[in-house]
Amino acid sequence: MTQPYRSFNSYLQEKFDAIVYRVPIDVGFDCPNRDGTRAYGGCTFCDERGSGAPTINTATAVKQQLLDGIKRIKRRYKAEKFLAYFQAFTNTYAPEGILKVLYESGLQHPDVVGICIGTRPDCVPDNVMDLLAEFNEKTFVFLEMGLQSAHDRTLDLINRAHSAAEFFDALERAKSRALTVATHLIFGLPGEDRQMMMDTVRQVANSKVDALKIHQLCVYKGAPLEFDYRLGKLSLLEEDAYIELVVDALELLPPEMVIMRLVAEGKKDELIAPEWSFEKSRVMIKITDEMERRGCKQGSRFKELSSLLKV
Repeated sequence: MTQPYRSFNSYLQEKFDAIVYRVPIDVGFDCPNRDGTRAYGGCTFCDERGSGAPTINTATAVKQQLLDGIKRIKRRYKAEKFLAYFQAFTNTYAPEGILKVLYESGLQHPDVVGICIGTRPDCVPDNVMDLLAEFNEKTFVFLEMGLQSAHDRTLDLINRAHSAAEFFDALERAKSRALTVATHLIFGLPGEDRQMMMDTVRQVANSKVDALKIHQLCVYKGAPLEFDYRLGKLSLLEEDAYIELVVDALELLPPEMVIMRLVAEGKKDELIAPEWSFEKSRVMIKITDEMERRGCKQGSRFKELSSLLKV
């Protein structure tokens, strides 16, 4: 059976005709739901990893992180080209002038073919969207805006401090500027059942999102959710239940949507649960096996979904 979904690796291979990997970069950004602008404490599933220094690092630091990352990834994965991935926390949460310098510094290496920007939908005002559009005219720009759930009740519970409407508004503004947009969804968030999770998938499937990451809810050391988990107030998805949800979601997604990730993973000194997160390869194989068992592929039910939405 050929790969039953459109993977990120194959998408990058098609686009650049080369083996392309992202190099994570941390410039010490914060988030508005951590510093009090919108809330305190950050998302309940988020720990302190990647927070970096309390102030934004210099362009020199970006260049060094790129050099170190490129060297490591070339050696391990035989990569040929790279994307500078501004990953840690909210990477548009700074004045436009600072963002421009940092993004430009990420493009200085000759093997870097673009930039990826991880951010929140409430942190991309029009001037920042315009800046990203300017970069998009001369290089590849990949904008990642987390959503996690399309249900405001859930977003409140996990302290996202933005609404689903803000995400879809930011998505429209990004697509009006011809930007490539990815988002993230988490399955198993507190209070959500299968119907709610699939409702989020349907909304994303029928939007202009280009690429998607799906994660299981994980408990990381130091994250606010750790306390609820240790007190027995938080239940996590079992491996087989998660696999069923992922395959259900893949069937509903448009076949051209790029699937960036289907399983979150973590190191044993960082991640507390679920334990099956340490077996990403096995889970990925089981997802493919379940798709083969069903005889389905990405988008199998997308036309059905589209028809229902038009009624």
